[in-house]
Amino acid sequence: MCFFRRLQVPTPTPVIDPEVEAQKKAEKEKADALAKQQEDYKERLHGGKVGRRSLISGQSGGIGYVK
Repeated sequence: MCFFRRLQVPTPTPVIDPEVEAQKKAEKEKADALAKQQEDYKERLHGGKVGRRSLISGQSGGIGYVK
């Protein structure tokens, strides 16, 4: 019996199910699309082209605004 010798055990190759792989890919694409959509909305909102307008400092005023 030799204490310093290691046994060479080959590692088994993982079996990947194509259906599971396709489902993971679809979920990742959906998450990426949602993140991109949110980023685009945030850019438009802070870009000054889309968003809420101030009722106090704006010229349109609000309910009961009198010039």
